[in-house]
Amino acid sequence: FAVFGGEFLMKQNVKGLRGFFDGFFRLPLELWSGFLAGWPGLPNNEKHETWDARLIYGLNFISKIPLPVAVDMFLSIVSYSISQGIPLPQSVTPLLGKPEGYKFVERPKNQGDVAAKNEARKMIAESQVEEVIPVAFDVKEEKTSEENENIVVGV
Repeated sequence: FAVFGGEFLMKQNVKGLRGFFDGFFRLPLELWSGFLAGWPGLPNNEKHETWDARLIYGLNFISKIPLPVAVDMFLSIVSYSISQGIPLPQSVTPLLGKPEGYKFVERPKNQGDVAAKNEARKMIAESQVEEVIPVAFDVKEEKTSEENENIVVGV
């Protein structure tokens, strides 16, 4: 799922990226924060732990993004699924069986960028837990292009 999402975002132009992220952050706080949590036990992750929950998330998300971005996403899902197989559709529907589990599997500590991993482990160990909870953004009316031009020009 993450590989598909990264590839999809990388091929978007500025307008597509704006449409995607504008729609994403127009979702209810519980849905977008739960998606970003992405790990059991983190706040609102339960909004994505089941097929039903992921389907509800997906339908909500699609309803918030511009039609051209939604069509591109659909076509990209089809193309990715044809080229990469069934893991992506398995992650969001019960139609093709259960995907491989997402349980933690211990990997060799000397695999990959060992220096970066050690630095990250040190930073995590030294960090303090903060109890700041994200809040929903207020959706305000967007400025007209004339108002934006006045700001840029300094009128």
